[in-house]
Amino acid sequence: MDNLSTLSVEEITALQTEKRNAFDALIALDAPTTAQVDEAGALADDLDAIDAEMSRRATAADRFAALKNKKFASDEEKQGGEREVANKENPERAEHEETVQESPGEVVAPGEEAPAEGEGETETQSRGKVAALAAKTQRPSTARRQAPVLITAAADVPEFSTGQHLDSLSQVAEAVINRARGFAPPSGDGSSVSIQKFGTAMFNLDIPEDLTIDRHTGDHMEVINRAASERNLEGGSLVAAGGWCAPSETLYDLDDDATTEGMLSLPEVGIKRGGLRYAVSPTFADFYANPGFMQTEAEAIAGTQKPCIEVDCPDFTEVRMDVEGVCIKVPILTNVGYPEYVRNFVSQTMTAHQHWINANVIGRLVADAGAARVFTGLGSTYSDTLEALGLVIDQTRQRYRLSFRATVEVVLPFWVKNAIRSDLARRSGRNSLAVSEQEITSAFAQVGANPQFVYDWQLLPDVDDAATTGVNERNTYPGSFNALVYPAGTYVKGTAPVINLNTVYDAASLQENVYTGLFTEQGFLVAKRKFAGELLTLPVCNAGRMGALDQTC
Repeated sequence: MDNLSTLSVEEITALQTEKRNAFDALIALDAPTTAQVDEAGALADDLDAIDAEMSRRATAADRFAALKNKKFASDEEKQGGEREVANKENPERAEHEETVQESPGEVVAPGEEAPAEGEGETETQSRGKVAALAAKTQRPSTARRQAPVLITAAADVPEFSTGQHLDSLSQVAEAVINRARGFAPPSGDGSSVSIQKFGTAMFNLDIPEDLTIDRHTGDHMEVINRAASERNLEGGSLVAAGGWCAPSETLYDLDDDATTEGMLSLPEVGIKRGGLRYAVSPTFADFYANPGFMQTEAEAIAGTQKPCIEVDCPDFTEVRMDVEGVCIKVPILTNVGYPEYVRNFVSQTMTAHQHWINANVIGRLVADAGAARVFTGLGSTYSDTLEALGLVIDQTRQRYRLSFRATVEVVLPFWVKNAIRSDLARRSGRNSLAVSEQEITSAFAQVGANPQFVYDWQLLPDVDDAATTGVNERNTYPGSFNALVYPAGTYVKGTAPVINLNTVYDAASLQENVYTGLFTEQGFLVAKRKFAGELLTLPVCNAGRMGALDQTC
C-alpha cells in the first residue's frame, strides 16, 4: 500500500472506500477459502492503517487547536492541559487508539505463506476467522470528510448488471426507462388490477453517525456545530482551506402539516350498485293527523260507522351516486431524483381532496335544510347559542315525539368553540385558558346537543384575504354563524369503491416519460333517511354580557 502520509484526504477516503467494499464482500462469504481469509486479513490491516493515519491527522489538528488557546505555565502543567483539552474535544480519538493498539496482527498478509496447519483448515475454522475479522473492523472514520454517494443497479434491470455502479443520475434515468419499457401493456377493464413494484437503483450515502441528524439525535445544534467546527477540517482552520467554496446544502424534506381533522361524521354504508332506492316513512305528524276515531254513546247506539285507516303503499326515493376521485401524473425522472417531493405532493393532494369532499357533503346538508331561521340574541355568544339550540332541540323532539334523551346532532364551524370560550371567560371573570373544552362540550350536552365542530364551512376571514376584506373584519369574529341541527341518523353517506390504483404505466405516458402515480375513483352519495335538518343563524357577541336585571320580554 502507498505511503499514506503523502496522500490527500480525498485520496485516502477513496482508498478506504475501495478497500472496505472489497473487505465487506469477503466477509459476506459463507465458506471462504484460506486464500480469501488471507486477503481479508490484509485488507483489515490496510484499513487499520488508514484509520490510524486519519486519527493521526485529527489528533494533530486537535493538539494545534488546544495550543492556540493555551496559557503558558510550567512544562508539567502544559502537558496535562494539552491532554485534557484533546481528550475532551475529541473523545473518539482515545477509544479509536485503544482499538488500534489492541488489534492483533495474526492474519497472514498477501505474499506470505500460510502456516502449515492452516492448509487443513475446516470450513468452520475459516468462518471463525472471518467472523473475528468482522468484529475487529468496526471503524467509523474520525476524519471529517464529504461522504461519497454510491449508486448501484438493482437486479434484472435491462442492459445493467446486478450491483453495477452507476456513475451519474443520467445512468439512473436510463435504468428507469429501461425498466419501464419492459412493462406489459395495460389490459382488462380496470375492475381488477395487480400492481407490482420493481427496483431500479439504490443510493447509499456514507455519512458518519456523529454528523447525522435524526429522531435519535439529542441535540441537533450540537451536530451542526460539530460539522462546522474548524478543528474537524484538515489543518484545523477554515481559512487554510480557502473558504467553504461548496454551495449551500439543500434540504429536500418537505412539511406535511395538513390533517384530516374537522371532518363531518355521518353514518356510512357501502353500496355495490349505482345508488340507493328506499321507502320514505311518514313522519309522526302524518300519523297524528289521522290517529283513529272517537264516538259518543249515542253514536255507538245509532250504529254510526267507524272510520278505518287503510295502509297505503309508501313512496320511494332514489338517490344516485356521484363519482369523485384524484388522478396524479408523475414524471419518471422527478420520482427518481426527488421522491420526497412526489410523496409530499400525493399526500397533500389527498388531504386537500378529503377536505374538498367534506365541504361538498356539508353543502348538500345545508341545501336540504333550506332557508335558515334567524335568531336575535341578548348579547352573549355563550347564552344566546345554548338558548337557541335548546329551543330548536326541544321543538325537534316534540315534532317527532322522540325520547327526552334522544341525541340531536349540531354541526358548527370549528371556530365557534373559541368564540364561546372567550365569551364564557368574560362572563365568569376568568382567563380564557381556564375554560376547558370539557366545560364547553358539557354545556352543549346539557341542552341535548351532540356538537360537531368542522372545517370547510363558514371560513374565517384570513390575513390572505386582505385584498377583499377590511382590517376590522379580519381582527374580529363574524357577527353571526350558521348551525345545522338534525336528529341522529337523519343523513347517511353511501360509498362504493370503483377503482383505487397507483403506479400505472401505459405506453402513451411512457413516451412522455410520465406515469400515473395515483388514480382513485369512488362513488358516493348522501341520502336523507328520515326526519329533516334545520339551518339556524345565531349571533356572535363575546362581550361576556350577563343580562340586565330589568330585562323585559
